[in-house]
Formats: sequence, structure tokens, C-alpha cells
Amino acid sequence: EAKLIGALNHPNIVKVLEAEWDEDLCWFTMELVPGKDFKAELRTGEFKMGKGAEVVAKVARAMDFAHKKGVVHRDLKPGNILVDSSGQPKIIDFGVARSTDSDMAVTTLQTDVGQLVGTLQYMSPEQCEADPGDIDARSDVYALGVVLYELLTGRPPYDVRQAAIHEAVRMVREEEPTKLSTIDRHLRGDIETIALKALEKDRDNRYQSAEAIASDIHQYLNDEPIAAKKPTV
Repeated sequence: EAKLIGALNHPNIVKVLEAEWDEDLCWFTMELVPGKDFKAELRTGEFKMGKGAEVVAKVARAMDFAHKKGVVHRDLKPGNILVDSSGQPKIIDFGVARSTDSDMAVTTLQTDVGQLVGTLQYMSPEQCEADPGDIDARSDVYALGVVLYELLTGRPPYDVRQAAIHEAVRMVREEEPTKLSTIDRHLRGDIETIALKALEKDRDNRYQSAEAIASDIHQYLNDEPIAAKKPTV
């Protein structure tokens, strides 16, 4: 984790200051981020839609930077996004990240087929297949969609908290999320289109990069046309 984050020098990704490890001890120090995690901000309702959506866009751009460096987070969620006192997000906890760079692969967490890695509430349908070799940046795009959905509606697209693992996996893979405008009619339109495109079951129908969802959020906030279109028949 220390090596992965150390290679990601971005203002919205937490910085590692020092790290050491040997047979008996493994530790690293990271920058102090005074503030709250994003989930705490969502609970208190301090983030209105515009400010919160701007945070999601910044997180998306930071993840796009990581993806271009060959790193997929795989556990992106509000609890892993710190928000400092100035409102700037910092992504943390790359402990289950997967490096797509062969030079770094030996330093990352090794996972086996059949092992679920991540937090089910934010895992993409393909991540639920439990084949780590079949995960790419679009899984993080899906997680961004879950975070945006939760920000806008106050609840996740699926409530898997009380479900058995096999049922939770089925829900993520098969059930369509409730349309945002069904929960709140003020969410009808482009912002609903953005969230639901990020949450497409088929990753080929999702935003193909984190930068693409960030761009559409900014277009929406600036009252400009977005690139995403509603699904046709």
C-alpha cells in the first residue's frame, strides 16, 4: 500500500511521508488530514448537492490519475474519502488496490479467484465475480456511481446490509437501482442520467473512464450539455 500511494503524487490522494518494513514490523506515516470522512459529511447533511457533486468530481479526477498510473482502488467508498477543513477530498486506503503495472504487481496484495475483495455495498457486478484478473478502472467508475447516488438520494442503490453474501451478490449483479427521480422528483434529468450511466451493469455501457464522469458532473454543474444519454429501447 505504501509503495502504491507513494507513486501517486496527486493533491486529492493522501501522501505517504515515510515507510519501513522488515520481518517483525511494518508501518508507514501519511499526511494528517484534519476534517471528516465523506460518509460523516453525508450523515450530517452539510454537503448540499452542488458542493457534494463537486467533491465526487474531484475524487473521480484523482482516480483517473491513479488509473493512468496503473492502479485500481477496488474499495472506493465514502469512508475512504477524507474531506479536509477546506472541503478538499483525499482518497485513502489503497490496501486492496490492484496494480496493473507488471513492475509493481509483486508488491500488491495478491488475491485468488473466488475471493471477494472490497465492500459489497460499493462493489461492481464484475467485482462480485471474484476474479481479480478481470477488474479494471471501470469498477472504480461503478463505485463512484454508488457514491454519487448515495450523496443525491441519502441511500445506496441497494441495501445489502442485512442480506446474506450470496443474496447481496445477486442484488448487485441483477437488480436495477431505483431511479433517482422516483426517490426525489428534483433529481430528474441530467444528474440522474449521470448516476445511472455510472451504475450500468455492463461495464461497456458505463463511463469508460473516471475522467468522463468527472467531466459530465462539471458540465451539469455549469448548466452545459452532458455527454451521457439516457438508454434507448
